[in-house]
Order: sequence, then C-alpha cells, then structure tokens
Amino acid sequence: DGGPVASSAEPPMDEAMASAGSGGTGGQMITAAEAEKIGNLVADDEYLGLSMELTELVRIAIREELKGKMRDFLGTEAYKLGDISKELDGRIKEEVAKIRGKSEYELGDLTVALDTFAKTEVTRMTGKDAYDFGDLSIELDKRVKVAVGVYTGKGSYSSGDLQAEVRKRVSSRVAEFTGKGEYSFGDVTREINRRRASWMQDFLGREGYEFGDLTKKALSDFTGKGEGDYKFGDVSKAIGSKLFGPRKRKRDD
Repeated sequence: DGGPVASSAEPPMDEAMASAGSGGTGGQMITAAEAEKIGNLVADDEYLGLSMELTELVRIAIREELKGKMRDFLGTEAYKLGDISKELDGRIKEEVAKIRGKSEYELGDLTVALDTFAKTEVTRMTGKDAYDFGDLSIELDKRVKVAVGVYTGKGSYSSGDLQAEVRKRVSSRVAEFTGKGEYSFGDVTREINRRRASWMQDFLGREGYEFGDLTKKALSDFTGKGEGDYKFGDVSKAIGSKLFGPRKRKRDD
C-alpha cells in the first residue's frame, strides 16, 4: 500500500512519436524537432483532406440546387440536352399565341405581333387613332426639328440651322481660347504651342527651351544639384537618402 501507483495513461504525442523508431521497441530515436515536423505534415494532410471534402460538398450542393431549379422550370425529373431551349421556345410561342388570340402558335405570328406592337407605339407617339405608312418618319422629323429649334434659339427650323449653330458655337469657343476676335486656320495649334512654351518658361525659370531641358530640371529638383552638376548614380543616392536618411561617414572617410 503506499508504494508508487503505475499509470495506465498513454504517453504524450511527442514522446510516442519520439520512441516510434522500429515499432517502438528499441528502434532508432527521433528528435523532438523531427517529431514536430511529422506532426505538422499530418495536420497539413488532414486540412487538405478536409478542404477537398468541403469542395466536393459545395459542388454537390450546387448541382442539386440547379437540378431542383431545372425540375421546377421543365416540369420533369430527367434532364436531357436541349430541354431548356425547347422549354423556352414553347413558352415564347405560347405567349405569342395569347397575344394573337389564338390557341396555337403558327409560323409568322411573332413577326405580326411585333409589327402590331410597333404600330401601337407609333400611334401613341403621334396621338392618332390609327397608324398610316410613314407616320414614324414624319413624327421623328418633327421632333428633331423642334429640338434643333430649341438648340438654336429660333422659333422655327430652317435647312442648315444645325450646322450654322454648331459652327457659330465652335468659333466662339475658339475665340475665347485664343483671345482673337475672328478664327483663322491654325489658331488653335498656335495657341497651344504658345501656352506650352509659356509653361516651360515658367517651369524652367528661363527662356529658350532645348531638347532635354525638362529632364535636366526634373533631375536637378530631385537630387538637389544644379542642372550641370549631375553625375551617374546621383538618382540612386538621392533615393537612398530619402528612404534611409543621409549617409553617416566615418571619421577616416
């Protein structure tokens, strides 16, 4: 009584794996790091298997959901290739037959139904009781002329009003842009070139632009050196200085 009691509990996982050598009976011992690595591999394998099972469950769930939707739509349990197209075709023909007041669809009914819809819409636009050939063209022409009259500010439309108004508005905008009273061919290009030259002069701080001046100015502003003092590697040094601060030199440098 009072002596040590033998424990029947199993050893911890790490100890069991560490003594797993040749069947756990005097085989070669493995280190704790190797046991942990094996445990991680087992865990990874379990997670991989779980993700594959979940993926399969989701695929099956989506497939069964689609089957249920198709059964409701088709009214049949077994789906065959082309069933959806056939069902859509049948439903469209049924609706067209209803519109035509017929029990069954006949070839050409859809064209007749669309023609009826179009003529009904045209009579609604024109305010007439019945459709006459050419009503749509006449109504569109009338509405376009009214819109042009509003655009030009005139009470009525005359041939060429739209082109004249567009030309007048363009000339007015060009005159505002160039500062000239009348427009001449090339005024816009000359004004753009003048403004670009003025901007370069303000940016460079001097007159007379030469090819490469903008690049030299940008490098000078970035590195803090004069335009003529740039050397190869200055950009890299400036980037390093901005990221990590100025370089600390040794006393004997």
